[in-house]
Amino acid sequence: MGNIQVMPPELANQIAAGEVVERPASCVKELIENSLDAQASHVHVELQQGGIQAIVVTDDGSGMDAEDAVLAFERHATSKVRHPRDLFRIRTLGFRGEALASIAAVARVELQTRQRGAAAGTRVRVEGSRLQGPAEPTGMPPGTRIEVRDLFFNTPARLKYLRSVQTEQARCMEVVQRAAMARPDVAFRCDVEGRVAFRTGGRGDLLEVLAALWGIPEAEQLLRVDTAHRDYRVTGYVGRPAQAKSSRNFAHLFVNGRPIRNLTLHQAVLTAYGERLMVHRQPIYALHIEMDPALVDVNIHPHKSEVRFSEERDLAELVREAVAAALGGASLIPPAKLAPPSPERVVGGRSVPSPQPPTRVEGSRGVQVSLPLGRSRWSPAVRPVLEAALRTEEHPPDVVREPSPQAEVDAQTEVSGSVSRTREPVLPPLRLVGQVLGTYIVAEAEDALYVLDQHAAHERVLYERFKQRLEEQRVSAVPLLTPLTVRLLPEERQAVQAHRELLEAYGLHVEEFGGADMVIRAVPDIWEGLDALRLAEELLRELPSVGKVADPREPLREWLALRACKAAVKAGMTMSEPELTALLEALSECRDPFHCPHGRPIWIRLTRRELDVQFRRIV
Repeated sequence: MGNIQVMPPELANQIAAGEVVERPASCVKELIENSLDAQASHVHVELQQGGIQAIVVTDDGSGMDAEDAVLAFERHATSKVRHPRDLFRIRTLGFRGEALASIAAVARVELQTRQRGAAAGTRVRVEGSRLQGPAEPTGMPPGTRIEVRDLFFNTPARLKYLRSVQTEQARCMEVVQRAAMARPDVAFRCDVEGRVAFRTGGRGDLLEVLAALWGIPEAEQLLRVDTAHRDYRVTGYVGRPAQAKSSRNFAHLFVNGRPIRNLTLHQAVLTAYGERLMVHRQPIYALHIEMDPALVDVNIHPHKSEVRFSEERDLAELVREAVAAALGGASLIPPAKLAPPSPERVVGGRSVPSPQPPTRVEGSRGVQVSLPLGRSRWSPAVRPVLEAALRTEEHPPDVVREPSPQAEVDAQTEVSGSVSRTREPVLPPLRLVGQVLGTYIVAEAEDALYVLDQHAAHERVLYERFKQRLEEQRVSAVPLLTPLTVRLLPEERQAVQAHRELLEAYGLHVEEFGGADMVIRAVPDIWEGLDALRLAEELLRELPSVGKVADPREPLREWLALRACKAAVKAGMTMSEPELTALLEALSECRDPFHCPHGRPIWIRLTRRELDVQFRRIV
């Protein structure tokens, strides 16, 4: 007998399940996609022990009859693809026919489902790909409920590679949150160990969903994006540069309602931010792309999270333009972050902090009920009642209506062809107050106080001036009294020789001196007053990496201009009133007057109302 044998169905199913169900979060994703494809308007996800012990997904979708309920557990069983041509115009989230079969191969699954109008529902139980008896009738509302227990109970090797319960739980919640952002028209609820972790209203408002997931203060600062061109439409929200995070966990892309990952589109967003971001900071955004399904291939990966676009370059450019329009049409001055003063009461002739009452903060896009942060002084009998109010959305007493701390400034975009036009950012008319602490400039305007970092402001002014001079080749060479001799590596010498004409156009003259040595005879005049010799040597060392791009002119100009910003006025330097006024005027003419070239904010804003609160003029 030969060595090649056909695997038993159970073993084949377990191996196939490895491509679809890697961890509990994979299971949650597949079940949610089935609910959405069934036209559910409410999806309820319950997790126990990070989804390892139990995952329950309940929806109010179309449901199935008894025959389909059993057939759904067969491999390659699907209601979403009938012909090969359907693969090129996929409009559903799931379509491979692997989800339930793969999950049932490595878990204990119970399916309850009922179609609208049916007298009763159907219950089916499967363990390790084996049906546990025939389908049974059951009473239930229309929709589907799938309970997945003891994930990987029959594949212990897979089970031991799972992370901690907290990690797996967090990944499951991320899946539900992405689904809620992808479909703001569907109400989602996620329970963890029997308690509500978050919920969304399903009213079709993406900003309302982001407020529920990221918090109202974060959502209030987001900028609206809405641009269309031929085959694509890009909508959603992007964060202001001050909202940037240290990771990409707050960066979300959706194509036709499907959460995706795409490095090219993410890079397009980063390009739109430009120098507004600090080093190692990532923007926050939730962008929806609507397009003809024929222009995107979602069938290149088992998890369907990576897709291939037929016109990726055009789409990336539209995304960049859309984000740039939103940022360019808004004031990007972040508000000052001040902690509200604690209320006080008089006890024994002295003032002591009072317990803060629960508040209901009501904004223009919904209601958030919250208890005071920090150590609570509410009695043990009262606090459970207030916590219950949070879960059931009952309104506690002492309702406070609080206006938004900063008016939302949406980018008003006019789309003509493929170009998005938006108004130029306009700074408020400022009245100089003066310089404080030898570092900051204070000005006032529009019932608000503005504080500027003088070094960051001057850096921005110099950077844009030097960048423009480099682009227009209006940089002169300053001969060195004592030429600098440097010894370069072979690849560094090769890069100098390849880009010698470009370097000379920017004022840097370098000649061969023999062997591995080269001599620097002149440097750009924008480096005047700086350690030009050290900067020149640094540039020659980095030139091989700068020259690897197709067009090295832009990165080289960036390098030269950024180093020239070292000439900016430093913290601790006293400036005269005319100098301060001139700096403010020059800053107002900059393309980006809100951030230094390294992405740090130049301004903060403190409103009259915030000052009145701090001084207890209003409470």
